[in-house]
Amino acid sequence: MACIAVAAISLLIFGIFLLLDGSLNNLVHSFEERVGVSAYLKTTVTASDVAYLQAKIMTWPEVESVTYVTQAEAMETLKRDLAGYEEVLSSLVANPLPASLEIKPKNPQMADAIVSQLRMIPEVDDIQYDAQIVSKLIAFANYFRILGVIISLLFVLSTWFLLSSAIRMTAYTRRPEIEIMKLVGATNGYIRYPFIAEGIFYGLVGAAMACVFVLPIRSVLMASLQRLGFLSQVTPDNSYVVWVIIVLLALGSFLGAVAANVSIRRFLQE
Repeated sequence: MACIAVAAISLLIFGIFLLLDGSLNNLVHSFEERVGVSAYLKTTVTASDVAYLQAKIMTWPEVESVTYVTQAEAMETLKRDLAGYEEVLSSLVANPLPASLEIKPKNPQMADAIVSQLRMIPEVDDIQYDAQIVSKLIAFANYFRILGVIISLLFVLSTWFLLSSAIRMTAYTRRPEIEIMKLVGATNGYIRYPFIAEGIFYGLVGAAMACVFVLPIRSVLMASLQRLGFLSQVTPDNSYVVWVIIVLLALGSFLGAVAANVSIRRFLQE
């Protein structure tokens, strides 16, 4: 029971790490899809200048699309963002928002190259882009993975140690039977088989217990992220949860088999 409990706790922690890692990956991907470069144009830019700039920027290999946003469209977007606070904009005599070119890069990492080229265009007054957010998210995700791997590895090692100890104790209690089996010609492989099966059973039952809690934990994670609005879309989908369950079951069986094999092999060599 102690082996099964420790295996369940260890694999549950690893499962939680996989769920959080999946959420982080979805979050990074969500921000990557939104990464864009806003090139604000000077008020002196004419319609022909805009058409020329759009055509020119579309020839850049880093650019996927270019959309022209007029001053009126920019104001309408601002009004939607400030819904409920219309009085803030009612005092404006004129539209202070500049027209802009909204540029979507083919890859978020290409945003810096696009910005560098935009700085050399005299018609561009200012540039805004949020690629730094994605870079920070990717860095945080990498640190989280390293920390998660270290913690998961410690728990997996503790599970392996306990399973090995349990199988070794079982082997000691059955030592007379093993000696008799050797005398009648049983091979080491034949003797190891029941112990390996026992180790797989311990690991598999522990993994199954961990899987029971995976779905409730995902529900709690979704409920927490739904309070943050758009972040509700970054929770792992059902197919990812199924993959996590398969990984936990496979890892539990593998740990049990390896721990039992190593433990009984040492026992038979004594």
